[in-house]
Amino acid sequence: MKKILSVFSVLALLLVVFIGVQAQEEPETYVLGVVQPFTGALGEFGTDFTRGIELAVAEMNAELEAAGVPIRFETASADTEGTPDGAARGVQTVVQTTGAQVIVGPLTTSEVLGAKQFADENGVVLVAPASSGPAGAIPGDNIFRVMYPPDTFAANAFAQIAVSRGYENVVILNIDDPFGNGISEIFAQQFELNGGSVSAISYAPDPTDLSSEATAVSAEIASMDDNTAFFCVCFLADAQKLLQLAVVDPVLSSVDWMGVENLTNPEILTDPAFGELLMNANFISVAAASTSTPLTQPFIDAFVEMHGSEPGPFTNYAYDAANIAMISMVMAGNDGEAVKSILPFVSNHYIGTAVQAYLDENGDQAVVNYGVYQLNDDASEFIIVGSYDGSTGVVTFE
Repeated sequence: MKKILSVFSVLALLLVVFIGVQAQEEPETYVLGVVQPFTGALGEFGTDFTRGIELAVAEMNAELEAAGVPIRFETASADTEGTPDGAARGVQTVVQTTGAQVIVGPLTTSEVLGAKQFADENGVVLVAPASSGPAGAIPGDNIFRVMYPPDTFAANAFAQIAVSRGYENVVILNIDDPFGNGISEIFAQQFELNGGSVSAISYAPDPTDLSSEATAVSAEIASMDDNTAFFCVCFLADAQKLLQLAVVDPVLSSVDWMGVENLTNPEILTDPAFGELLMNANFISVAAASTSTPLTQPFIDAFVEMHGSEPGPFTNYAYDAANIAMISMVMAGNDGEAVKSILPFVSNHYIGTAVQAYLDENGDQAVVNYGVYQLNDDASEFIIVGSYDGSTGVVTFE
């Protein structure tokens, strides 16, 4: 009887050890926060960014499983509603309800800055794929703006273009937020150093109408001499509202136009009147160059297979940001402070779907390659007519 009991005791002990080993092999779940605008003017971008992040998570989980690594990722999302306050609430909600330590997002600089205090105070890392306003260039904080460079570079490029075209005056209409104000202010500084004059008019975010602003811009341009251009620092939906007014305004429809990257969205050209105006206005823009890496087409193919449609503008940056965040977490654990320490190393060794990631002292993307875009001869698409190299700070026309 004692012998039987001792055998059962050994078996029980082995069972306990076996169960313990099995428990240890159960994958640990890391929550990756996703805080993006799902509603409001930028809701389409936030929704598509989230699809890119979902693809990155699915691919990472498959690779971790194949390698036998006992870690899996899941996402927890919140809507910023496109506002700084909404971003702060979204980040706080995800962190407090799920324990997430790393979040991909928010989208715009105003949203990022809205969530910054909570992130810094609670050791939460924000990996922002598309925030570019100069106001977000802050060293030592918990915000990493990977893949898309700060707008300081774009503003400098626009100033060079304005000088090369012989403009003496530029009237700016910009959205009154860190993105719009940042570009406007840096452009003005650079253009005025070269003898130019700048007049800026701002509008509140998410406007229902831009009639009064269009009237003010038109009057300001009309008061100046012939060497005057208009610079639109606007989000896509706002630019479309403005163009509806500009096509029937004799001043805005005859002056030269410059415009930020949002105005090179092909959606602008679905209205032939907009394309005609921009063609006649000698429109020019600075935007991310259509470069590619060995990862570009595989990302597009995988996105189409998963979601049934091609990715929208900059969705690949959200995919890249999610990968940088998850690789950092695999290396450092689900610990915000540890991720903050390792993430620059990971970024600086990450080849993205469009560009090599490399961060400066502010935790911002430092590799900058812009294309200079104009409309083709029949106003059917925007084509590259030059480039801007961030390492030299020089615009070159083809």
